[in-house]
Amino acid sequence: MKVLMIGQHSGVFRDLDSVVRELCRRGHQVVLLHGTPLDHLEVPDLTGVMRRERSEPSEAWQRRLRVGRQVINRGIYWRKAHPSPERVVASIENHLPDDVRAKMQTPLWRSAIGTRAALRVWRWVEAASPASPIVGSLLKQIDPDVMLVSPTIWPKDPVEADYLHAGRTLGIPTIVYANCWDDLTSRGTVHVLPDVYLAWNEAIAHEAVEIHDIPASTIRITGAPHLDTFFSLRPRRTRADVCASLGRPDAPYMVFLGSPRTIWDDESFMVKAMADALACAFGTGTPALIVRPHPTNAAPFNALAHQGVVVDRNLGDQADSPVSPHEYFDLLAHATCVFGVNTPAFLEAVVVDRPCLTIVSETYWPAQGRTGHFRHLLKGAFLDICRDMNDVAACVRRIADGADDRAVHRRAFTRWFIRPCGLDIAASDVVASVIETAARPNAERAPMSAVACQDNLPGLSLASEGIGR
Repeated sequence: MKVLMIGQHSGVFRDLDSVVRELCRRGHQVVLLHGTPLDHLEVPDLTGVMRRERSEPSEAWQRRLRVGRQVINRGIYWRKAHPSPERVVASIENHLPDDVRAKMQTPLWRSAIGTRAALRVWRWVEAASPASPIVGSLLKQIDPDVMLVSPTIWPKDPVEADYLHAGRTLGIPTIVYANCWDDLTSRGTVHVLPDVYLAWNEAIAHEAVEIHDIPASTIRITGAPHLDTFFSLRPRRTRADVCASLGRPDAPYMVFLGSPRTIWDDESFMVKAMADALACAFGTGTPALIVRPHPTNAAPFNALAHQGVVVDRNLGDQADSPVSPHEYFDLLAHATCVFGVNTPAFLEAVVVDRPCLTIVSETYWPAQGRTGHFRHLLKGAFLDICRDMNDVAACVRRIADGADDRAVHRRAFTRWFIRPCGLDIAASDVVASVIETAARPNAERAPMSAVACQDNLPGLSLASEGIGR
């Protein structure tokens, strides 16, 4: 079977790496077709994997469609009860023509394009439009048995819709994968409906239905495949080894997990304030504060020098070396606890079963409450929520003394949000099985692994989440 994976940029395949490896293990061929390349990303050294750049549809009609998609992307954020109504609207509007942007500020346009009817009409326009000959020619050349497109909701240059439409026109089964926990609340929308829509869990499936009008019958719940590696890892180094690699003596430490720059552009002041609060609360025996910058937001920490603070320069979770996830895992595994404002690194910390701290206050809430995904963390109830840095230091002290009040909630969150198909079932196995099931009937397929969630293959029932109309 030949599987075509299409990504907005080559980094998408980092999150799908375990799925690619599982498909290859089952004997399938995988073609990775990407937009913007990332120089440091390498194709997995696997038999049956091919990488090439994605063709850009340049036809006049496709260019017009892109403007319409941007308008619909903006309209999604005017829907009532959108969980993050101002998250990326400035970025979307900046990519619109001036005359269109001006019209969208009028009450009539706002009331019209922010409705479910507008998205239904637009999807009819997409379906009635001719497929891009450029894209169609490429798909015919590759001739896949099934195609997976991710994330399909990119707000700036939404050409994935052209690939979905061309694939459906050619009769190729289509799958959409939302590869991040905030894709459905901080990007655009799905302009062309696929045959199958993959969601990590029921919370994200709920967003797909309620915000983006994805039919519940097409949704399959899989878990988060990019976290599979963390479930299989065990510490390779002792705490002494980790501390030595950081130039520190063997002693307790906590980890500051940096946020993306779209959440908070410079968190260095928080690090300094936290280090001071820890020193005040502990006196002698103060745990070191290890800063793990987010890979997209490392610059603010380049010149940081503060008593008790060490900046980890190894952004291993974004590198391709197989050593990197082990180093990251070891850093988390030996930490007393971790702290973050609003970061996807909380998900790794939960898998490693480390106590997680945050601050919710007037200062930090704009970086949390205005994002749709932070509410999933609150619902999971695994965060120790502090009022200020002194409260953080006091909480660290309690944890260092043996308290771990949120352990049960961390494990429940892991079962609910990260591996809803079962803690012992790899999400990559589930995704691979769904891909095999969705492929053309005449495709040569390896034997399926019996790992899909119950009821996943016939269609997802979302009654428990109040989804569907």
